[in-house]
Amino acid sequence: MHLLSISMNPYVVIAILALFGHSSASPANVPGGRLLPPGSPGDRGSIAGGASAADKYAINENLRCSGDLSTRYNKTCWDTLGITQFVLNWEKNVPKCGVENYTCIETGCASDEPWSSCFLRLATGTPDYNCTQINVGHCTMESFHLRDPKSKEMPQYRYVARNIFAINNFFVNWSDPEVYPDAAMEFATAQSALAVPSIIATLDPDKKTDTTRGTIIGALTAGLALLSIPSMGALVPATTSAIGSLLVTGLQQAPGVAQALWPSDDPSTQVIQMGELASELGRFSTDIGHTLDNGLSVIMNNVSAFAQFASAGAFSGQDVPSIPKETVHLDLGFKTYLVTKAMVANDWLVFWGPPDGADGAWFNSTPDSNAEKFKCNPKPEGICDTIDSRGVPPLCQPGDWGTYTSPASHRAYYPSQQHGRNDPPSARLLHAIADNKWGTLDTIFDGAYECTVNGGGASGAPPVVRVLEGGRFDFSCLSQLRMETGCKELASKGWEKGCNYFFERLSFAKIYPYVPDC
Repeated sequence: MHLLSISMNPYVVIAILALFGHSSASPANVPGGRLLPPGSPGDRGSIAGGASAADKYAINENLRCSGDLSTRYNKTCWDTLGITQFVLNWEKNVPKCGVENYTCIETGCASDEPWSSCFLRLATGTPDYNCTQINVGHCTMESFHLRDPKSKEMPQYRYVARNIFAINNFFVNWSDPEVYPDAAMEFATAQSALAVPSIIATLDPDKKTDTTRGTIIGALTAGLALLSIPSMGALVPATTSAIGSLLVTGLQQAPGVAQALWPSDDPSTQVIQMGELASELGRFSTDIGHTLDNGLSVIMNNVSAFAQFASAGAFSGQDVPSIPKETVHLDLGFKTYLVTKAMVANDWLVFWGPPDGADGAWFNSTPDSNAEKFKCNPKPEGICDTIDSRGVPPLCQPGDWGTYTSPASHRAYYPSQQHGRNDPPSARLLHAIADNKWGTLDTIFDGAYECTVNGGGASGAPPVVRVLEGGRFDFSCLSQLRMETGCKELASKGWEKGCNYFFERLSFAKIYPYVPDC
């Protein structure tokens, strides 16, 4: 009884009891009164196990998936060992106990105890682990060991524990620099802040743009997922792209985690003006940490979400996935949003071609085909413009206009300002985005097209990141631009000068009859 008086924390009490070999009940189903995690070999009767009888007592013949802690981890072992069903059964069958029912808690979970904390406590014999939040020092594998020497016969315990530690480590490396100084989002936020002044100077010199704090956080945290898109292949190392793919795969399997990261309702409606954004970004660390904490909390408190998120095996390998601090282009989501939001505030639209399907070949645009049709000069990044080596536009063509052709969709896009102001000219705009790495052109233009088709864009809805049915994601509305197919219906609104050059297929002789040979 004296032992019980030293702490009111029942998890600490149980650990102390185990340390001294004490069991208030010495249950008959626990050999020698030893405390075994539910589902362990030797666990019989009232301590409900977490696996089928066949899984429980059979030694896995595949040595790669051994429970021996000296054996290297292997990504294939999640499926080989049937860990999804194992951990779901474990949570279903483990005794659920009242908070002060210490006898029950010796072999079960307290009613207010997260499943992940209970699992580690029972498997390791210590209550010291807290993997439900982004923290440093409370969820580490450095001193990890399974309590039961027969755990080699149940390697599922080893792999579930490994995944809990690895997933927590992944979020720690991703998140809040106030918690973890080497967190990748610190670098991403700093790079974002550095880009803001040049974006403002080029696209929004009058600082017309405003946004909300929650939207910016959503765009910043979406950057990691965007590293997996094909167009990033030439910009980031394969290992970085693989980390983005790892996240996307996990979130597709566990959409509840994605919904926690990117809720459909803006959690923060605080309005931020463009002129304040660079200085405000430095104060976003805590908010970013809370956002990522929300996603991690779902995984560590909901065993189904954990099983879904980890089911691809990415966290079961020998190398623990982590995000390097100086991960380049982790700010891609933020820059895509900011550039397009600034363009919308300054009356930019994007026309995509062709405006009709009369000639199917027009739907398969390439930079070379556009050069032939529009007499423009093919440039890198899929840009075709009228800026030649002498700075003189071709005959009958307006100066400094440009179009972008997506290698993915084969659509041609032409950005234009109302009343043909084009400040900066469309060619200069496209080159500024590409040269300054303010975003990939396909993320900006194909994204805007998909967002417009789905009812979003400059209207502000849907949110910048949407979680759809079936675990699908839609990041397209990070691009806020509005798309149009042609000009005729917009001529009365001041757009007739903005797009006739490209997609109406009118001869320049009709537009400029006074220019010979056009």
